[in-house]
Parts: sequence; structure tokens; C-alpha cells
Amino acid sequence: MVMFRKKLSLLVITIPFLLSVNTVSAETNKKVRFIAVGDTGTGDKNQYDVAKAIKQKCDKDGCDFVIVLGDNIYNSGVKSVDDPQFITKFEKPYENIDLKFYMTLGNHDYRGNVDAEIDYTKKSKKWTMPGRTYNFSYENADFFSLDTNNPTDKQITRLQRDIAKSTGKWKIAFGHHPRYTHGVYGNATGKLASLTDKTLCDKADIYLSGHEHTKQHLKSVCGVEYLVVGTGAGIRPAGRGSNTLFAKSSLGFAWFEIDNDKMYFQLIDSTTGNIEYDYSIKK
Repeated sequence: MVMFRKKLSLLVITIPFLLSVNTVSAETNKKVRFIAVGDTGTGDKNQYDVAKAIKQKCDKDGCDFVIVLGDNIYNSGVKSVDDPQFITKFEKPYENIDLKFYMTLGNHDYRGNVDAEIDYTKKSKKWTMPGRTYNFSYENADFFSLDTNNPTDKQITRLQRDIAKSTGKWKIAFGHHPRYTHGVYGNATGKLASLTDKTLCDKADIYLSGHEHTKQHLKSVCGVEYLVVGTGAGIRPAGRGSNTLFAKSSLGFAWFEIDNDKMYFQLIDSTTGNIEYDYSIKK
């Protein structure tokens, strides 16, 4: 898979079960700024409040796009591509944010029509999810969307291949379920653990996830940072363990800035707008 780069110019390449969205840029040290947040699609006041805080942060410090870490439509996904929940739980809450939203599938999305969420990409100017798994590139970073609901050997093989072919300085993977967590669900096991361990270990720089309605930064394992940000519309108690670097229950999101030498992120409390935690990864 060849990845080209050009800001805001998308090329979609379709292969079985895996799609690549490629962007191209001639600039060599352009900063990439984006939001990461999961568990968003309630349509309630919490979602609107987080959306307002995202808009304020992006207006102040800049954003190129948003990554949504699953559970896009609560409580049971959508029935069809024309389901009004796309409007009430996505388009309306984020109507003031003029950015691409790169979506991934959560367990609540799987309760509904997953193909309708994929097909909605063709109807929306913002919603971008061309497949259950897909890749995209932006400047010096390559992004890999995982389907953690269905961690098959085929997905593992394809992700291993795509990351091996990646030419991006930074490799960022994102999916719904965490690999490590001290929330209510616990660490991933079985095929889900294999999906991340076999594909990301010593290859990816960070894995972003939701599912737990907390913010957590866990110590790196085999060179991979693990960040949980499932606080786009609700919260649950945040636990801590020996590998916890940060944990908190508060509505909000992560803001990233990446250049050639450094990946920097902040965890933002959407209620106050304050930076709760920040961290840098250097190359």
C-alpha cells in the first residue's frame, strides 16, 4: 500500500475488508493537530458541552481533524443510512466544528447496522469511515483504524502488512476497546489482546481507545503508549494501577500536536477548559 500526502485531498482505495484513505503534502515539517475522543453519540447535553469545548480548543490552538473512538451512536447504533440519529447524535452536536471526523466502530454500534455507518460516509461532509478498518495519512503521520469488535486473524495479518509498509514518521493506531485499563472492563484478553500485541508492538507509537468512560494514560509497553479517552458524553469511576500515569473521570478529550521530532498531547476537561495532563514523546 502506497501512502501519498496532501492536506485535505483524499483518495480512497478499496480492498476486501480494508480501505485506505490517503492524504498528500509537499511540506516536510508541517504540524499535525487533532482531537481524539470516544463514546460520544448520546445527543444529550454532555455531548453538546464536549463539542463546544472542542470548538473552543480548535479555534484557540488549531485542529486538522477529529478521531472518534467508537460508540458513535448510543444505545444500539443505527437502523439505516437514513436513520435520524445521524442528525441528532452527530451532525447537530458537531455542526459548528468544520472538520473531518474519522470514526471507528464501538460495541454499541455493533448492536445496529454497521454497514449503514460505513455508507453514511457518502452522505456526510464530516463523518468519515469508509470501512470497518481503514488507514489514512496526514503529513508525517500514518493512522490505522482497528475494528476491535471483530479481531480476526485476517485483520491481524492485514494490519501487520500495512504498518510494515507505512512510511510515516509517526504511526498512530486507534480502536474502541483498550488494551490496558483500570476501568470497569479490565485489560483485553484473547484475540483482542493479540490484535494489538501482534500488530502494534515495537511498530506503532501510540494506541488510542475509548470504551471506558474515563481518561487514562498507561505506561508504554514494547514502545507503544496507551491512551484511553472515552469521555465524549459520559463518565465512570477511574481506577489506578502500577502502570497508571494518569487517570481521571471527567468529561473531555485529548488534543494532539505532532511534528517531525515530537508527539505532544493534552487531556482537556471540557467543563473547565483546563489542561488536566500533558505528555510528550520524542524521536
